[in-house]
Amino acid sequence: MIYSIPYVILVLIYGLLADYYRSTDEAGKSRINMVCIAIFLFFFGFRGFVSHDWVIYYPAFEHVYSTNLNELFNSFDETVFEPGFVLLMFCCKIVFDSYHFMVFVVVLINAFLLFRFIFKNLSNPPLALIVFLCMGGLLMELNLLRNSISILIFLNTLDYIRERKPLPFFLWNLLGMTFHLSSILYLPLYFFLNKRCPRWLFLSLLIGSNLVFLSGIKFVTPILIAVASNLGDAYVELVEAYTEGKYGDIQRTLSIGYIERVLSGALIFCYYNKLIEMRKDNIMYINAFLMFYTIFFIFAEFAVVGGRLANLFTFCYWVLWIDLLKCISLPNNKRLFVGYLIIYCLLKIVSSTDEELFYYDNLLTGSKSYEERLYIFTRVFEEAE
Repeated sequence: MIYSIPYVILVLIYGLLADYYRSTDEAGKSRINMVCIAIFLFFFGFRGFVSHDWVIYYPAFEHVYSTNLNELFNSFDETVFEPGFVLLMFCCKIVFDSYHFMVFVVVLINAFLLFRFIFKNLSNPPLALIVFLCMGGLLMELNLLRNSISILIFLNTLDYIRERKPLPFFLWNLLGMTFHLSSILYLPLYFFLNKRCPRWLFLSLLIGSNLVFLSGIKFVTPILIAVASNLGDAYVELVEAYTEGKYGDIQRTLSIGYIERVLSGALIFCYYNKLIEMRKDNIMYINAFLMFYTIFFIFAEFAVVGGRLANLFTFCYWVLWIDLLKCISLPNNKRLFVGYLIIYCLLKIVSSTDEELFYYDNLLTGSKSYEERLYIFTRVFEEAE
């Protein structure tokens, strides 16, 4: 619990700002918006070696050459990262040879893309930030340096789907692919994400996904093993490694996460028409929720892979939860929903950060060195084995 305190405080601060935002005038709202941006940049942009993925990114940054363009091409050859991200690391290293400077630049890009979307689409930015942090955003900012950029680029191209502008949509998402290859999954969405899904089909997919999840039937693994066996033993071992141990099944228990997903699906189904009447773009967010839901449950046999794929669509929560709040007309029901959101968000933050690797420190107030954090990281993983 102690490691979660800074993250809980962050959510509570945004909660106070969200409450004040509802009653203040336009000048006050503008000031709150600036405060929200400043807090975001301070908390994430100046963080130390927090969470997990810095163990991969720090050595990669240190091995990027920064003397000339010829050495840049050597960097492309020596890393598994996508070329856009390698180029970003290269440019940061030229300006200021510091991993933390590179992290700040990534957070700055994310902040621009995220707040551009929030200010354009959501009426209460601090409230939107709470939902963002609790539903994928916190871990995205701490860990997914490459994927975060590609996801937020896609989020800002949803207008091009609605306006039927294929050229800018595909160009921007091809750029996103240069930061993380998973953006390739966004490209086909141009053709159907804005198509209204019949309610009966929506409900059928929700029920079917739950049945697959609860039954524990593994139908993806045998297919992949069969394909891998034709490619060689190394590929079979890779498939087996990602379906066993800590990479194996998502626990099929009555967890708070499972209850949340079922409840969210039920509420979206009940208010399906009202959500679309409120915001026509909600067709896209409802479809994104359906993809998140089905991917998470159907690919439950791949705890890591399925989770990462589902995370590509968690942005639907950032809009739908806030719009669901507007759909509920009865005061008591609205209070119950708000209470549920507060409790769930706090529990989600605590459960996501309650380990030593999430010990938060900040460069501006003093942070542990790479060697100190690497020692902690190694010790934690050795104890877990």
